[in-house]
Amino acid sequence: MLATFKQIWGLKTLKGKLRFYTLLLIALPFLLVTSFFFLFQREQVLGGALRQIVSSLRQEGNVMRSWMGERFDDARFLAGIDALRQGDVPAMLPLLHFYQDTHPFVSDVIYVSAQGHIAGAVSAAPGIYVGDRPYFQQARAGKPSLTSVPVGRASGQPICLFVTPIQAADGGFGGAIAIIVVLSSLDRWLLGARAAPGGEVLLCDGQGRILAPSSAVAAGGGPGRAKAPAALLEAGETGSLLRSGDGETWLGAAMPLGDDGWRLLSQVAASDVLAGYRRQSWWFLLAALCTLAVVTPLVLRLSRNLERPLLALAAYARTLRATRYREDCPLEFPKDVPIEIRELLDAFCQMADEMRGHIEETERISVMDALTGLYNRRFLFSGGTKLLDVAARAGKPFACLMIDLDHFKDVNDIHGHSAGDRVLAHLGRVLLACVRKSDLVARYGGEEFAVLLTGADAAQAAELAERIRGALAREPCRIDDVFLPVTASFGVAEAREEVEYGESPLEDMLARADKALYRAKAAGRDRVVVETRG
Repeated sequence: MLATFKQIWGLKTLKGKLRFYTLLLIALPFLLVTSFFFLFQREQVLGGALRQIVSSLRQEGNVMRSWMGERFDDARFLAGIDALRQGDVPAMLPLLHFYQDTHPFVSDVIYVSAQGHIAGAVSAAPGIYVGDRPYFQQARAGKPSLTSVPVGRASGQPICLFVTPIQAADGGFGGAIAIIVVLSSLDRWLLGARAAPGGEVLLCDGQGRILAPSSAVAAGGGPGRAKAPAALLEAGETGSLLRSGDGETWLGAAMPLGDDGWRLLSQVAASDVLAGYRRQSWWFLLAALCTLAVVTPLVLRLSRNLERPLLALAAYARTLRATRYREDCPLEFPKDVPIEIRELLDAFCQMADEMRGHIEETERISVMDALTGLYNRRFLFSGGTKLLDVAARAGKPFACLMIDLDHFKDVNDIHGHSAGDRVLAHLGRVLLACVRKSDLVARYGGEEFAVLLTGADAAQAAELAERIRGALAREPCRIDDVFLPVTASFGVAEAREEVEYGESPLEDMLARADKALYRAKAAGRDRVVVETRG
């Protein structure tokens, strides 16, 4: 895939690379800045909107708690009136009516006797027993309470009761006073209390039922059925990002109002918050593209001025390679070439002339070992590296033999160095007779030889080593009229991708084969040892 990409974009040529990376260098700052603007700045906008929601809800919560405290103060004030403490219903009713008339949001005021019956009220019918209601039980225990009713009997709308116990004139429990408020009376305040653009504020009870405003109650299925989203209820007073079932992102917070579980909720769609930000982002992107359109032709012109001399230099380099450095420098430098490029071209032409002389001298150096007719150590590494690279690209195995004549010092000491040279030549002939034409046989140094085997693994190399050892056993070296037995020790290794010894796979393989050779020597000589891992 990478090769296809390079071919499509022309990255295999200097011209293609220069233009591609030049354009990339131009576009990258704009891409980075645009990415920062679209990604990081987006989070900043959402975070700011969320902080605004939390701050606004905290302020509205303070207002709501103040309003609730005033209703409890009203209930305590009524509970302290003598007529209620004495249970004088005829005397208290005008007072209850007066309170209800002066507080339009109050739908009813109820006096409950100590026995749990409604004894007096503005609207409610007397005689109803409410002694089993939780709010009355709390009043009997001397505690005020706030109770929400999702569906009021009279109004059919969510209501709440601010209930306070009454202390009788004799100091005992004298019943309870309950101020009933229809929560739709909070609509105007809640609809005006926008925590964020496009987001409304909801009042919910401890069970997550929406109590106000009435528009949200109706949209949620009506009184008693309208429920706030569970994720919004869990958002907490610090707020959080929410995910709806359809994958849309929301910002929301839930501000607790007290121990009764009431909460103020608000959420707004992230898309509404980001509407203005998106318009700003598109304008920014348009400006970046316009800048890119202006700068690109200028940079391309500079790129072409650099391309021409470099392309001419590359063409000359190809010509030199094809003619083995026999071509003179034909480059003509344009006048507008930068000084650095001109110096590069001059230096290249001078180096080409010097290289031509070095090559001619190098070609005179023989790559053959004069004594054995085999390749020398120098060619072993240069030619062997090429063979190993070809085998690696083709996915073929590659192995080598390291061969050392046994007791060669004794041959020199007993029969003389001339005999030693003939033994070396004899081994070279045997090796050439046993290997393939594609294999590389070289004198490694002294009495040590190396064989590189293309397309052969360690097992196949070991088989060849045994054949060579057998051939040596069958063909002793003839020195004048004496047939001198010749044996050798063999170390076998196979090429690996990882390099443990030396700096290249070839050096590593030869080193491992040499270690195997020394093990063969230590084990008694005249044998083949295959290098193993570990």
